[in-house]
Amino acid sequence: MTIVNVHKESEGVVADPDPLSPLRSARKTLAAVEAAEEVGLLDAVADTAVPADRLAELLDLRPEPLLALLRVLGWHGVLSERDGAWRLTGVYRDLLTGPPGSSARPLLRIERWAAEDHLNAAGVTAALRGRRHPTEIPDAELPALADAMLTGARASAPYLARLPELRHRTSLADIAGGSGGYSVTLCRMFPRLSATVYDRAPMLKHAEAVVKEAALTDRVRLEPWDLRTDPLGGPDSGPAEGPAGGPDSAPGGGRHDAALLSHVLHLLDRRERVQLLTRARRILPEGGLLMIHDFLYDAPPAGSVLAASAVDWLALGAAYHPDTASLTAELAEAGFTLRRTVPLSALGTAVAVAHRN
Repeated sequence: MTIVNVHKESEGVVADPDPLSPLRSARKTLAAVEAAEEVGLLDAVADTAVPADRLAELLDLRPEPLLALLRVLGWHGVLSERDGAWRLTGVYRDLLTGPPGSSARPLLRIERWAAEDHLNAAGVTAALRGRRHPTEIPDAELPALADAMLTGARASAPYLARLPELRHRTSLADIAGGSGGYSVTLCRMFPRLSATVYDRAPMLKHAEAVVKEAALTDRVRLEPWDLRTDPLGGPDSGPAEGPAGGPDSAPGGGRHDAALLSHVLHLLDRRERVQLLTRARRILPEGGLLMIHDFLYDAPPAGSVLAASAVDWLALGAAYHPDTASLTAELAEAGFTLRRTVPLSALGTAVAVAHRN
C-alpha cells in the first residue's frame, strides 16, 4: 500500500509521496533485484539482450509477472529495453556479474539472508528486549560471505596501504581476516610484510584458495581462531616470539608489530570489544600498531547509507557506538592510545590508528 497526497498542477496530476515512501520503495526495489538474482535473470541478461518471452522460456517463469518484473527493474535503471529485448545496464553489469572478489552479488545474498534472519523489525525488537543474535554467519552462507569480504578488502586495502605508520612494519595480525583479502593485498604492496589471518576454520578454507592464487603461501599464514573464545598468538594469549626474522617475529618481543581489525568491532557489544582489543594488545610490542577499519562517525547525514548501517548492529544486539569518544575510551581501557582517524569518504568508513601503550 502506498499513501500519497494528490494535487493538480497545470501540466497534470502530481503524486506527492509521504515521508515514508522512499523507505518503502527502497525495500521493494531491493526485493525485486534479489528475486531476479535468485531465478537466474541477472545472468541471462548480463551479456546480451533477450526478449521477454524467450526469458520466460529459458528460466521457466510465468510470462506476465516476469514482464512486470522486467519493467520494474527498467524503471529503476537496473535493466534497459530495446525492441522488446532486455539486458543489464552497464553499471549493474559491472556491479553484479564480475568475477569473485569484484562482484557485489555475494553481498546481495548476505543482505538477503540477514533480512530474513534478523535484520528486520522482529530482530530489532528482540534486541531491544535483550536478545543477542549470534554474529557468526552459518556455514551455508560462508561462500557468499567470503566473496563479499574479498570484494570489500580489495576496495579498502589500498587506502590502508597509504598509512605511513604501516610502511616499516613486518608482521601483521589480520584479526577475523575472513577471506584473507587484506593480508594478500597488503603483502603484495609491502614486500617485507608477512601476515597471519586469524579466523574460524571453515572461513580459512576460502582464504587458503585466495592465498594460493596470489602465490603468497610463504608470507601469509592461516590460523584457526574463534572470535569470542580463543586467545591470539598462543594458548596464554601473551607475547609469543617466533624465529628471528620469521613471519611471527616482531620488534620488542610481540608476536606481530601490527594488527588489523576490519569490520569486526561493530559486531560486538562494549564488553566484548574491550576484551578483543585487550587480546590484540597482548600480541603487540610497546608501540605496536593497531588499525581499526570500521564505521566511525559522530553524526551521519540524515537519510544516508551510513545512518541506515546502524540498524545492522542494532539487530544483532551489539549496540555499537561509532563515535570517536567511545572508541577512544575503549582503546584506552584495553591499553591503546588513539593517534588519529582517517575518513575514507569513498567507502563510507574510517580507519582509526592507535598504538599499544
